[in-house]
Amino acid sequence: MNSVKRRGGRPNRGGGQKAARGRGGSGGRGKRGRGGGGGHVPREKGGAGISLDDYEDFCVTSSGALGGGGGGHFTRERSAAPNWTTNDNFSGRGGGRGRFSGGNFPIRTKVPMQKLHMSTENQDLVKQALLELQGDNEDEESDAILEYDDKDLRTAQQYWMTDNKLMVEGATQFTEEESGETEFEQANKYALNKLMSYGFDKSRCLEALTDKDGDVGRCLESLISELDEDDLNNMEGEEMPLEELESERQDEKMALEAIYGDAFCERIPKQVWTIDLDLDFIKEYYRTIQASKMPEPRKKYKINVDPVEKKPCLYFQRGSCKYGNRCQYKHAKPEGDKPATNPHANVEELSKDGKSKFQLEIRFPNGNLYPQQPPILAVSTQFKEMPGYMLLNITKRLMQEAKEVADTGAPVVFSLVSLLENESEMLDVLSQPPLELSLPSVRQKGKPEIDPSQTTEFGDFEEDEEIVDFEEETENQATMEPEHKAEASKKPVRQEPQRLDPHRVKRENNRIREKFKRAQNLPAYKKMQALRKNLPAWEQQHEILKVIAENQVVVISGMTGCGKTTQVPQFILDSYLNAKSAEMCNIICTQPRRISAMAVAERVAEERADRLGGIVGYQIRLESVQSASTRLLFCTTGILLRRLEGDGLLEGVSHVIIDEVHERSEESDFLMMVLRDMLPHRKDLKVILMSATLNADLFSSYFSLCPVVHIPGKAFPVDQYFLEDAIEMTKFVMDETSPYAKPRDVMRKLQTAEREEFSRLKGHDGFSMQDLEEAAFDVPGNMKAAKDSVDDAKLTVRQLILRYPDYKKSTIRSLSLMDFETINYDLVENVLEWIVEGKHEYPKDGAVLIFLPGYAEITTLYEKLQVSSVFRNKGKYKVIPLHSILSSEDQHAVFNRPPEGITKIVIATNIAETSITIDDVVYVIDCGKMKEKRYDHTKSMESLDTVWVTRANAVQRKGRAGRVASGVCFHLFTGHRYEYQLRGQPIPEIQRVPLEQLVLKVKMLELFNVLDVKEVLYKLIEPPQEDSINSSVHRLQDLGALDVDGNLTALGYHLALLPVDVRIGKLMLFGAIFRCLDPALTIAATLSFKSPFVTPFGKKQEATEKKLEFAVGCSDHLTMLKAYKSWLSVQQRTSSSAYMFCQDNYLSVKTLQMLSSMKQQFTELLSDIGFVQGGLTARRIEKMASRGSDGVLQATGPEANCNSDNLKLVSAILCAALYPNVVQIKTPEARYKESAAGSVLMPPKPEELKFKTKDDGYINIHPSSVNFQVNYYESPYLVYHEKVKTSRVYIRDCTMVSVYPLLLFGGGYINIDLEKGNFIISLDDGWIRFVAASHEVADLVRELRMELDQLLEDKIRNPNMDLITCPRGSKIINTIVHLITTQ
Repeated sequence: MNSVKRRGGRPNRGGGQKAARGRGGSGGRGKRGRGGGGGHVPREKGGAGISLDDYEDFCVTSSGALGGGGGGHFTRERSAAPNWTTNDNFSGRGGGRGRFSGGNFPIRTKVPMQKLHMSTENQDLVKQALLELQGDNEDEESDAILEYDDKDLRTAQQYWMTDNKLMVEGATQFTEEESGETEFEQANKYALNKLMSYGFDKSRCLEALTDKDGDVGRCLESLISELDEDDLNNMEGEEMPLEELESERQDEKMALEAIYGDAFCERIPKQVWTIDLDLDFIKEYYRTIQASKMPEPRKKYKINVDPVEKKPCLYFQRGSCKYGNRCQYKHAKPEGDKPATNPHANVEELSKDGKSKFQLEIRFPNGNLYPQQPPILAVSTQFKEMPGYMLLNITKRLMQEAKEVADTGAPVVFSLVSLLENESEMLDVLSQPPLELSLPSVRQKGKPEIDPSQTTEFGDFEEDEEIVDFEEETENQATMEPEHKAEASKKPVRQEPQRLDPHRVKRENNRIREKFKRAQNLPAYKKMQALRKNLPAWEQQHEILKVIAENQVVVISGMTGCGKTTQVPQFILDSYLNAKSAEMCNIICTQPRRISAMAVAERVAEERADRLGGIVGYQIRLESVQSASTRLLFCTTGILLRRLEGDGLLEGVSHVIIDEVHERSEESDFLMMVLRDMLPHRKDLKVILMSATLNADLFSSYFSLCPVVHIPGKAFPVDQYFLEDAIEMTKFVMDETSPYAKPRDVMRKLQTAEREEFSRLKGHDGFSMQDLEEAAFDVPGNMKAAKDSVDDAKLTVRQLILRYPDYKKSTIRSLSLMDFETINYDLVENVLEWIVEGKHEYPKDGAVLIFLPGYAEITTLYEKLQVSSVFRNKGKYKVIPLHSILSSEDQHAVFNRPPEGITKIVIATNIAETSITIDDVVYVIDCGKMKEKRYDHTKSMESLDTVWVTRANAVQRKGRAGRVASGVCFHLFTGHRYEYQLRGQPIPEIQRVPLEQLVLKVKMLELFNVLDVKEVLYKLIEPPQEDSINSSVHRLQDLGALDVDGNLTALGYHLALLPVDVRIGKLMLFGAIFRCLDPALTIAATLSFKSPFVTPFGKKQEATEKKLEFAVGCSDHLTMLKAYKSWLSVQQRTSSSAYMFCQDNYLSVKTLQMLSSMKQQFTELLSDIGFVQGGLTARRIEKMASRGSDGVLQATGPEANCNSDNLKLVSAILCAALYPNVVQIKTPEARYKESAAGSVLMPPKPEELKFKTKDDGYINIHPSSVNFQVNYYESPYLVYHEKVKTSRVYIRDCTMVSVYPLLLFGGGYINIDLEKGNFIISLDDGWIRFVAASHEVADLVRELRMELDQLLEDKIRNPNMDLITCPRGSKIINTIVHLITTQ
């Protein structure tokens, strides 16, 4: 770290850098040192200096190198020196008083390195649990202190992996099969894997473990001795004194250390040596012979992939890639690399990085007289593809060499390494047939073969299972499918779609035709036919069918109301029904929303005089109405994408219609790309894209300039009015005190501008406020109008008059006072009253459709109308809310025409813009706002923002009126905004949202197995930015949804099925796994929506105090949980009590109700994928709710919530979900002040604490957080949900997490290192560090973490696995819950 350059002190007297051995002087300053003596060299007399650039970093304050010429204390009080973590490696403390004591330098902050304690009771508990899970292993226990890496068997940097065991039916059914492991295997998993890593067959290892009572060392020596008939320990030779032998060994060890550096290790003193080697030619040889054995892969999909230059594989360049010829990257050394002159240089470098792939192990058993006798030798590798028989062949050749050299009494190790590096010699050894010890023993011959597809519960040994003989193994390898094998090991495999009996299908088609012929004579059918003929689409029926028949892809564009959504699918269906051939169509029509899929299906079934679920059906999430007769299926886009995961070519489907493609949703854009790639392999598939706007050329060009058919609209004229017209026509008056008026600071700025404007016109400043008000509407002739680019909100009254010259002064005044960014519900009600009671020539018996951005706004207006003096009359008005979260029954009510004399008022979001058509609408009130998904990179979180509509949206909303009569549309934004400030078209969703869900969809589709994510997403019609793709992949890897190679994990598979942010999805899954489901869902809802706490204007202090009354555990998330539970508790008494409770505690009733609804939806999602009781829907949960509850506890039962009151566990799973969003808390050094009773510890002030993230540096706690004024944290780590950037970078909601949640649930790899006599356990490349009380505690934690990771993998692979009844699962979960709760 570079330091600030400083003037040096006098030589050898107060030290700069040159005063390294100075005794201490008057405080000269060198480049690194500051203060008196010692300079920067540790352990010299006096205090060493401190780099100014490091002043905010970590620091160890043990002895020396910190402080100044004096005692090194930073304050006037006495200074304590606890154990701190460091980035600077200072190691020293001065002897006198330091510079900081004067208070002229900022207080230095550091992160305390916490000590990882574990009580004796908990150590016994964890040991007992691990003993039951793994069995005892004394040999490896003795190795643990000296070498930690040997014991960590997890792969892929601790990301959850899955093997190819999970069988999935549809989306909810999972199979679980019993483990094939014996009790002995389960008790000796580590020992068994250890022996098998040397190349011995599993059966041989089990026999040896049984014979040697599980002693790994004795087992290995016994197995190695069987490689040769000679007794290695009884060879003839002249014996030397034991002291001389040990001396020779010691000399050889020193020579080996000098030659091989860090690659050489004496793992156990005087017993075991190891040397790490990187033998690339062996790996290349294996890959070459594998490639020669592989025939052309049998592909499920014949996909033509454009040749793309592969990127180099980083793992191969570093030493080895475990995926071999399956790797999707290029295996080539970097260009320009020169061979190392030192043959061991690479070995040393790889050893330092921990990347070495082959290891030579030299063992000296008791009584071995090496170098007069050969040692026991063994070769192992991290190269997982390497067959075991090759390792044993190498080992046997080395043993032969060792015996020959031992005859001369010379050291052998260097000769052995030279032999290993001899390429021609080793390739000859590798080509030899397998030895007997690499094949199953005679005892196992009668054992039935294990089906490789057999599912085992834990899946520890599947990779190591060997086929009975070498020829069978070669044959199996020759018939496997390499491009699918890699992915198959990473994600669950969906079952193939069921093949229907063609004869049965033919009979059903004949029955459908007969039924259709009969239906044509029905009066209901004839009536509907007459209505269909009135639609504009009917006139172009023959043209549409002709174009579809002649082309594989067609774009159909039509204005709202032309009938394209309901008629085009029927045109296709009728053409097949009326054809003479036996061929029948099978049409899938996608809709962007659930309600539109249901509504359109019902309408089409009605037009065909058929029941829904017959020839016409629909399918949405958790609801399907179809049968064997269904030939026209309406579904959501997500349903079709889900089907593609298991049926990549849509077998049996003849036509795919994508409706509303102009909305440019993420799913519809992705579906278009998938279909475009599929079309060359399905020449018989027809794709029809239907758009309601005029951007059809974009879709046509995407599909190679496919033809476009335009259907003209046929609707009654619609009169369009804007905000200024609405105010003028309804005579609405705006008041300065209205909640919808401009904020006061904005009004003050405008008044200042008006005064300056008036001064310029009058030529002087002497005027009264009355003069200003009277002259506000006087516009001189020479005054210029504002530019069109200036927003109306920034104009003065005079400028508004120039922009809107034809409107009354009262209208201009209301415009000048109105806050255009808020929805004016008073104005909406005023316009409604004008529609139903005003004097105008428009009809008064039509329905009214009001567009609002979201559910909260719909609720606000609905409640306002319920208490209105006009609209509360249910005999005259029927007010119906319409939102996607409402039940199907509630949504269908909007289509029913009310009795005569009753006006229907529908309050909807943009769901009613194009997805559905309400036929009787005459009036539209467009508030001009909509909800849009956005991704804020500063928060690293998806949000649903309220934004202005586009002109295309406004046109669509206007088109909703005038379906049955002349209509009227009120846009509650100005005509100037419409012309000059609204966007023409919406931004494609794929360019404004995080791509995590899309990346997971790519990984789920077998169609893209051979392609990189970027290659796939670059094929989209308007692809996202590369940075957005990279950041999404990185976040998924941090979360554990993708492994380090970008492959899908079991966790990623299930997150792909949850339509929520991936971090929220992980929180939901962990809540279900750890039996604290209800609080996890509550917190997930607050993260998805918003906090229930509100701060009314002028009540900030009172609201903050009330919020702090709910504070618990230094956690905003637990605080919101407590507030929500308190509201439920009060609500059980009376609704009025709950309302008063919210008023008194500054809580939003609407937000709490929304959180309740979201919890019900989240439960439905978990039920859908099998993590909670099956068959739960939001509607059913709502009905199960008792008075005052949300129904989740009742629906999911006590088993899923037995840990719901354990807040420590809840904060732990929060850590799992939000990691790596971790903040370090830096505190000032402990200070004491003198008192009569002695020294008293002074707590730090809140503003003295510093907060730092790994990637973004220093941040601040947001003032709205309950942690804003906290000055003491038991743990120096917080996890946070989002960052907000204003004048500074803030974290808004955060939770303190302690040691064990971070170690057990934090992502990444646990490392244990020995530093200066302390065992350091670390995460995240050392950024999170703890001192373990002992090596035993560190090992116990790491072993427990390994067991937890494996259990979570098993549970996520098989959601039906019951962790309560499963002995292994319950043991691990109970141990971890107890540890987190009590430690």
